[in-house]
Amino acid sequence: MVPNLKLVINPEADIKNCIRFIKESEFVDWFLPLDFQYILSKKFSSLERGKIIREYTRYRYKINEAKIKQGINATKKRWRKAENKFYKIINEIFQGHPWPKGKYLGIASIYFMYPRDIGAKTFYFPWVKIKADPLRVIGHEMIHFIFFDYIKKKYGLNENSKIKSKDPKYVWQVSETFNNVMENWKPYKNIFRENDSKPYPGCEKMYQLMKQQWNKKQDISELLDKGLLK
Repeated sequence: MVPNLKLVINPEADIKNCIRFIKESEFVDWFLPLDFQYILSKKFSSLERGKIIREYTRYRYKINEAKIKQGINATKKRWRKAENKFYKIINEIFQGHPWPKGKYLGIASIYFMYPRDIGAKTFYFPWVKIKADPLRVIGHEMIHFIFFDYIKKKYGLNENSKIKSKDPKYVWQVSETFNNVMENWKPYKNIFRENDSKPYPGCEKMYQLMKQQWNKKQDISELLDKGLLK
């Protein structure tokens, strides 16, 4: 059974998203609009920063309320048109591996990075196409949910697992590279009609090896077994 994905607008959740991202992520410069990067100044205490984030976020949602609703409604229509093809190709990629059970939730964001919570099956996506297409982000995060369930069942690994002699973020690197390869595979790419997906910095060699293997044979077991996760 495929997920019943809900796409919603929730400014308060986006406030928490921003506060958490600023505290935890190394990609915070990518996350914030240019006109809001002053929030990173060390002159602000954590309490002051949180207050400013709440005021800024609520203000942006208020002045753009009609546009955001319009954008999300358009994304919902586009997703309904694409989801059957998406779920079909994912079923082929993962060789019938079932989607993990749970309530899948996509939350619109006014920011430019879109974190996820694998356990809660929740992610953020752009309310309109600015730096990324909403559908591409939705597809990207949905792949992560089934990918991590797959490697948990097959290898006993999760996104925070450490592998001896590998980079501490190795499993995360494999997951993102896997997504890059799938997003650039023509049958998948044809669903969303997007530009090429570029590998994360430092993952270029892994991407080339994984892409070569996938082009040779579309078998996820062989792809991940060949020195990646086994």
